[in-house]
Amino acid sequence: MFCIAKVIEMMTIQERSLGQIKAELPRVTHRSYSVRCPWTVKGSLMRHLVETHSPDRLELIDGVKIFNYSDDNWVLVLPDASEPTVHIFANSEDRDWVSETLKEYRALVHDFVTQAEAAVRQDKFGNG
Repeated sequence: MFCIAKVIEMMTIQERSLGQIKAELPRVTHRSYSVRCPWTVKGSLMRHLVETHSPDRLELIDGVKIFNYSDDNWVLVLPDASEPTVHIFANSEDRDWVSETLKEYRALVHDFVTQAEAAVRQDKFGNG
């Protein structure tokens, strides 16, 4: 309740409505997509993402988050803890960047999984 009272007090002092304050906030687009990724491939995929991106653009707290500091946007590839899936999240003020980045990383994950599964099949059946 105290926080609500402080917000109302601030709005009164500034003589602004909540709608005016909201209009000044940046419009951020946040979208996600889930991609099938077998348990046996998740670790290799995360390692691949870390090795193919500049360390100063990475955050490794929850999955692999790749930042684009100049445009203030990011993409996060997060392995699911209970399903053979990875989730891809993209965040930016630029809606087109979010769509393109989700498409790019969805293809990257799909291609990596396909190649890893083909390599396993080759090892399993090709050397017999």
